[in-house]
Amino acid sequence: MVIGIYTRKLIFFSIIGLFIFAGVKLVNQKNIGLPKVSASVDESQNTSKSPYAFYLTIDAKDNGSLYINGKKANTSIAPRTDMDELRFVVLSEPTGTYQDVQIVVNLPKKINRLVSSPQIIAVHGATPIRAQLEGDKIVYEAANAGPSSTVTIVAQFPKGYFNLPVSQEIERTFNSVSGWVWVIGGVVLPPIALMIVLVMFFGSRLQVLQKHVSGSRDTPPNNITPGLASILNYGHITPHAIMATLIDLAQRGFIEIYNRGDDFVIYRKEISHQDIYKLKPFERILIEKIFLPKQRKVETVDVEARLSRHLFSRKLALVYLGVYEEGKALGYFVDNPARLHLKYRMIGIGSFFLGFFGYLFFAFYSPDPKFVLFLWLSLIVLGVLMINLAPDLTGFSNLGKKVRLEWLKFRNFLEENMPIRGHDELFEQYLPYAVAMGVEAAWAARFVEASFVLPEWYDYAGKIEGAENFAKSLLPIIDFLGESFNASSDPLVR
Repeated sequence: MVIGIYTRKLIFFSIIGLFIFAGVKLVNQKNIGLPKVSASVDESQNTSKSPYAFYLTIDAKDNGSLYINGKKANTSIAPRTDMDELRFVVLSEPTGTYQDVQIVVNLPKKINRLVSSPQIIAVHGATPIRAQLEGDKIVYEAANAGPSSTVTIVAQFPKGYFNLPVSQEIERTFNSVSGWVWVIGGVVLPPIALMIVLVMFFGSRLQVLQKHVSGSRDTPPNNITPGLASILNYGHITPHAIMATLIDLAQRGFIEIYNRGDDFVIYRKEISHQDIYKLKPFERILIEKIFLPKQRKVETVDVEARLSRHLFSRKLALVYLGVYEEGKALGYFVDNPARLHLKYRMIGIGSFFLGFFGYLFFAFYSPDPKFVLFLWLSLIVLGVLMINLAPDLTGFSNLGKKVRLEWLKFRNFLEENMPIRGHDELFEQYLPYAVAMGVEAAWAARFVEASFVLPEWYDYAGKIEGAENFAKSLLPIIDFLGESFNASSDPLVR
């Protein structure tokens, strides 16, 4: 099985996961906008020897962590905008009734006064008695805490009293920003993102690829490789470029294909030193990717094994870059499309993950997750747009635009409905270009009434009659190879 990374699927399921996470977060957070509090402590931590009393000692450390009987609690001092807060549920519907409840919080150092007086919140039958700062500790007392009661202790310390970790200071900084800032950002950012996308499309060096032109020509405009013709058609590398290159290599005598019906074999023909120089650098790399140095034939399982060894294939990346470089050398592109596509993909990926991690951060730490859904989801949408649009942003030079229009006219000829009779050699001659431009089926259909001779480089276990049946037997093999190579290539080079 070929291993590959499919960017669209990754992005799609990431976004679905974000929405599921947000839904769970909103459902579980019953008091949106209120300070977060801990779950109640385990009643076994009671140090009182009386069944009617509950005594608890909490040690607050300098870094804001809390310890009960030497064990770290599941909550800590929480950073607020201009203070640090202790808010801890001590009892929540205890199993028994405690006539006397006392909680002592030992502080890391003496403090003269808090931001506000400490509080003990005792409800549902429980009675608050007192909450008092006593130098380096705070004493809380309540009475009559029964099975339906809840007892919570609260203390607000001056900012800087605790040396909180950097992550919590970052949390404080973000939480200090008004919710309106996030709302306004969420309203303003989408138009800015749209403007960026429009500039990408209609900038002076970029253009939306014209898909169709009028007119037709019955010969190729010039002698370029089928892979480059495919880029002129689509604007970027697709599996069609690899498919067309393989057929072209077969026609030129470098490989042979044997279709055994249920699988295939590709043979590597002996190449003289003189013939090696007839290969483009990227064509040599492609052959090296298919065959091991001393290997003369590969079967279906061999191709799958070669492609599955690496998540991304460096050789295939070099093949793609080589085809792009051919067009750049001919003056068809202002910049190498691979670099241009990579630039905008990286911007899109950066925007996506900035929004993704920003969303997660605020989902965990923001007091109100609704603000997250504006700014961070806008960044995610911007990232997805740029990732998907980047391959279509190819900066053609004036020469490249003219040549591309001529190749589109040749594509019109290849997919015309008018049958061609008595020119079977024309079918094989233009087949690589038909595959390169995605009109191979239409090209084969034009030769249903023409005579046909099976090419020397192709063999089939059964009997083939006609160009259309030949195409039906060959193209699935070439399509499999093209899609497999594309899946294991580096997505940043496409």
